Amino acid sequence: MKVKLEAQKTSIRLSKDEFQKLLNTGLLDEQTTFPGGNSLTFKIELDIEQNFSFKDNEMLFVLPDQLLHAYKPSKSGLSLKFHVDSNQKHELVFEVDIKKPPLSSNNKS
Repeated sequence: MKVKLEAQKTSIRLSKDEFQKLLNTGLLDEQTTFPGGNSLTFKIELDIEQNFSFKDNEMLFVLPDQLLHAYKPSKSGLSLKFHVDSNQKHELVFEVDIKKPPLSSNNKS
């Protein structure tokens, strides 16, 4: 899982295997450790309605199950907006890496 944080925007890119795991299990998470033993967990869950929360060093994005199961990975990805409060929104850009793996040097003719 690749995560990019910007002001009021989070971009998440999954590998094809990670995306399949999310579809199969309904959950994907990854933890990043920082100096001093601090950590941040990024979690994606599938459910009926979308939701976003940040609590106890965990960013949780709940994404619509039906939307993700119907999603065909593309360059444009998915853009979802979450209400933070009455004046602000947080955007999630969700992508699946659709690039083909590089040719291996082991496959020489």
